[in-house]
Amino acid sequence: MKFSLEAAVSALGGLRRALGSVGRGALRRGADWGRAGVELTERAAPVVVIVLIGVAAAAVGVSGLESLNEQGRLEDELAAEIERLGQEAASLRDSIASLRNDPAAFVVHAKTYHHLVEPGEVVVLLQPPGPGALTRR
Repeated sequence: MKFSLEAAVSALGGLRRALGSVGRGALRRGADWGRAGVELTERAAPVVVIVLIGVAAAAVGVSGLESLNEQGRLEDELAAEIERLGQEAASLRDSIASLRNDPAAFVVHAKTYHHLVEPGEVVVLLQPPGPGALTRR
């Protein structure tokens, strides 16, 4: 259906003629009904909002709230993990700086982690006693 200005003007003219034939009292009563509807709407608005919140809560349900709590717990765990990893990264940065700048730290690292020895050093490997080994008391 196409909209035309002539059709709109003719519809408004017909509406005006129809309303013009109604007495002024009827129009006034209609306006009173309109005001009453507005007042009723203003009083009912909080109830409508509460009902809509209830419907939304029912739609989300208990599982939705549990899921929200689970997400919060997961967020806390991830924040703790990020904090721990940040501290570990800072420790590793300090170790790297000491290995680059301190020759003694470099030697200790090479001997401890890479089992490197200098010429003339004697290596003694100690192993913990196995099961059933005799020990002194």
